[in-house]
Amino acid sequence: MSRPLKFATILADPPWDIQQRGGRGASEHYNLMSLEQIKGMPVGDLAADDAHLWLWVTNATLRHGYDVAEAWGFTVRSPLTWIKFRLGLGNYLRNSTEHLLFATRGKAPVLFRAQPTWMNAPVQDHSHKPEEQYALIERVSPGPYLELFARRRPPHTPGRPAWAVWGNQIDSDLVIPSYPVPSDVAAEATGRHPAPRHPANPSEPIKRNERRQP
Repeated sequence: MSRPLKFATILADPPWDIQQRGGRGASEHYNLMSLEQIKGMPVGDLAADDAHLWLWVTNATLRHGYDVAEAWGFTVRSPLTWIKFRLGLGNYLRNSTEHLLFATRGKAPVLFRAQPTWMNAPVQDHSHKPEEQYALIERVSPGPYLELFARRRPPHTPGRPAWAVWGNQIDSDLVIPSYPVPSDVAAEATGRHPAPRHPANPSEPIKRNERRQP
């Protein structure tokens, strides 16, 4: 059985089930996970001893994000707020922001020390996080990179390590025990398994359908 590699930087956008049910909630778009399911993910096993975590939270899950980061073995250092400049939903105040918690474990200094705690970027389809996040993260954090709950492959920056991805809506590059995704089933049906690896050349993108034979 192949062992997951260790990633120096992990980006995660969990499908929180907190205040996300109902006709206009996220449950209309994708399956949700309980807080305990999210906290139970073996993310700490995927991370290097010295690593960064970037964790997306809503205003309703801001406190829970700190608990998730701690459960995964990280300490939150600062929230980075995505300002949408658009009136959103809300029972009390109207949500026009989301937050990207920056957390670390071990000795993991940042590569860029002038990043402010906010960013402004266009709002796209439901739950679509801004493309600007990748350039920001690569500026602050070292590779290799892993995105959890990915919907699309991140753009590849020349000279940077390619991102590995895992999620329900993408052909995943690794298997997470007890957290199956559709590409696991497809790989098992063909007798192949995703290869949780980095490219031989750090600047070479990971091929979408590349597999390691069992």
